[in-house]
Amino acid sequence: MASSSCLLRLASSIVASLPKFTFDLQFVRVQAETGVPSALFTLVKDEELSIQMPGLKQTETEEGVWVSFEINVPAGRNNQLPGMRIGFEGFNFFFQLQTPETVYLASIKLPEMFNPHADLKVTIVDGACSVCLPTQKTVDPFLAKANINRNLIRPTPYCEMFDRSELGRMLCEVIAHPGVKSKSFTAYKKDTDESIYFRGNLAGVKMLVIREGLCVWLSMPGFELGDVEAGFESDTLIIEGKREGEHYIAGVRVPEGFCKENDVIKREMEDGVFKATLPRVQCVSLDG
Repeated sequence: MASSSCLLRLASSIVASLPKFTFDLQFVRVQAETGVPSALFTLVKDEELSIQMPGLKQTETEEGVWVSFEINVPAGRNNQLPGMRIGFEGFNFFFQLQTPETVYLASIKLPEMFNPHADLKVTIVDGACSVCLPTQKTVDPFLAKANINRNLIRPTPYCEMFDRSELGRMLCEVIAHPGVKSKSFTAYKKDTDESIYFRGNLAGVKMLVIREGLCVWLSMPGFELGDVEAGFESDTLIIEGKREGEHYIAGVRVPEGFCKENDVIKREMEDGVFKATLPRVQCVSLDG
């Protein structure tokens, strides 16, 4: 799929031992091909990715359309951040901002009244990054002919990729790779009529070895035990929860010494936290 997710591309590059892809304006240009009116991609410490569609707050003023999103800015660094880049391609405006721990990528379809001859304004104040796309009193002829759909279109690749056969399988290979420190992953999608939200993390599953075996916890607010399945893909325990509009997938690389059979998994749910317990492998004595 041409516009596959950031996590899938990361998975592919690791499994194939290829150089890591760059999370930059070129990446977000590819994502804009999905026809999404606006999107915000956030990558924290190269481990946690979140995607929001639509991703930008829009406010119309006399000078133009202000688009904004929240950012984590160190104290006293307003309007002083490096790593800021902007770009245009076709009917889209692209924006990149980098802080010490986080990279933000944003895209938005240009407004019909966009004025390509006026200057952009960018402000970073009180934890919000805002860009003014200047407008004029008449519709830009180029944009008028484009007939741009500014509504969220279904399906998008972010809806279709989310199942164990693709996303889960690829991320299982990632955490099995010897060069990857994390041995678990989590992914969550919420899909409503108005928006799509996605969050993926190379970590996020709590594990603890107790007397009975290995315990694994995953926070799944609002889910019931009947919404969740747990089973093995080779040495990886996959936890998957589905209900209308929401979907969780998590994987844990189970170490040696614990049973890896589906029928021995003890499953529990309490206050929106799913718990799976895997018993220890029983040692068999060879003494007569």
